[in-house]
Order: sequence, then structure tokens, then C-alpha cells
Amino acid sequence: MKYTIETFGTPCHYQFSNIEDIKVNDIEYGDMDYHELEETFLSDNCFLENEKISVDDDIEFEIYNSNGKILDFSTNDIEQSDDGGDCFTAEPEYNDELKNCLGSVQYFKGGGPIFELETDGEIKIENFKYSCMILELDDGEITLMNNLYYNNKKLENTDFGTSQGSYRFAKIWKHDGDVVEINV
Repeated sequence: MKYTIETFGTPCHYQFSNIEDIKVNDIEYGDMDYHELEETFLSDNCFLENEKISVDDDIEFEIYNSNGKILDFSTNDIEQSDDGGDCFTAEPEYNDELKNCLGSVQYFKGGGPIFELETDGEIKIENFKYSCMILELDDGEITLMNNLYYNNKKLENTDFGTSQGSYRFAKIWKHDGDVVEINV
């Protein structure tokens, strides 16, 4: 039988771009608004961009079959898996691949990733696990759900739910250790 698993909580869209010193100066001392900055340096220019749901807030899961909702639970009810974990450090002093890092992080409230599950057996909460991805920033970490597993099999993320923007920030982490906050 086919099932749809919807998630709800705090989705997070992140974009990171590696930029040269001259571009940092253009941004830091120029008259560029956020939308121009995003269009110029982030859209289609990112080396890392994705949208995942925050584990820092509780994630709610709802499972549906063709008859409607059959089960719901939260991250408090399932275990974290060691599989599939990733970490990204935005600060160039700790990430040799970066010259300067321009990053934008936007939080939403509402629907997150939607997964599909096909199984003939009875669905049990204890058979679900999730892995995490960490974004290490100058002022702390953001922990996101990287993957969802059922019976140790990674589930396919097929869509994303509806959500509304709630908070956004943008920064440049410079190779000399300085951090420039950008008005959004």
C-alpha cells in the first residue's frame, strides 16, 4: 500500500555562495538591497542551496493513505540515525574551500518535506528514524532533518508542503574572521 508522509514545523531555506574579496567590498560598502544581492550572488550562483525542516523545533509527521490520515507522531517519538549526517561550516577560517562565504537563511512556518512510503506491512512509529544536517555559523548551529528512514531505508522526498516566511538573515563570513550582517 502507498502512503504519504507530510511534515510540519519550521522549514529552512538556505543558500551559500563563495565570493571574492572585491565582491565583499561591493556588498559591504555598496547600495545593494537584499533582492539585488540575492539575484546577483545567490540565485543560480550557489554552491550549496536546499530547503529542509528544522530539528531545533519539533517536527510533526502525519501519515495518509487513500482513506485519509492514519497516524501522527513527532521527532520526540522516533530515534535519530547516524546515517546520512552532513555538516557545513560557513566560516572560511574553518573551511579551506571558501574564500568568503555569503549566506542567506530563511525560516518558514508550516509544511515541510513530503515523503512517499510503500509497504505491505503495518506501519509502526518505532520503524522511523531521521538523520541530521548541521549548518555551523558564527553564532551557533542550525540542525536540520537531512533524511527520513523507514526500516532503515531512506524515503524519497517527493514534494514540499505549504508554508509562510517568518524570519530571514544574511551574512558574509570573511576569510579574516569578520562577519558582515546584511540588512534584509
